[in-house]
Amino acid sequence: MSTVQVNPNFIYELFSDIYYTKEFPVYTDLECSVTETIDCLLRAFFMRKTRRALLNSKIVILSFGDLIHMALREPLLKRGFKCEQEGKYEIGKYTLYSHTDAVHDNLGLEFKTITRKPHEVLTHHFLQANAYFHIQDLHEIHVVYIHKPSGTVTTYPIQPHTPSFDYVKTRAIRFCYSLTHNITPNPEPSWRCLFCEFTDVCPTPLKTVRGGM
Repeated sequence: MSTVQVNPNFIYELFSDIYYTKEFPVYTDLECSVTETIDCLLRAFFMRKTRRALLNSKIVILSFGDLIHMALREPLLKRGFKCEQEGKYEIGKYTLYSHTDAVHDNLGLEFKTITRKPHEVLTHHFLQANAYFHIQDLHEIHVVYIHKPSGTVTTYPIQPHTPSFDYVKTRAIRFCYSLTHNITPNPEPSWRCLFCEFTDVCPTPLKTVRGGM
């Protein structure tokens, strides 16, 4: 008789085993990623300072995206793309890093798995792709939405917007300053509160979420 006890925790462990075998960038307090800067800065700060494990449900959600990236990696490489291309942008004494899913010459692709189809690029995805456009000196970048329920794909080309990149740079400075001076950023309530690991220590987590993914 098998000694394996099949329950939700067992399945979560399977996803965790996959997720935590990834190599994650290690940054100093003078460095940050675009992903951190477009997140709630309080959550990003807590993640840096506490290294708390992600919620089980978030690991599952992120794993779906990872599986898509893994599946597309070889076909993209065969077509001349480079995957997970890193770029960096110096802002005084701080460094902002980007990691574009796929790059071919000066064309970038960012893949997103979704459960509800947006009518346009979501704000946080736009900020991310636009920052990648500027940091890696791309001529073109597309956000590619893969709708999980239907399997349909939608692509949105991003028109570069310098003020939006300036906004991301400002947030990067604020975040790195918070890290180096150990100053807790203000919370930024949004639909992401539903997937946050720090609602127990956040002073104002959003209780009711409208919209989101």
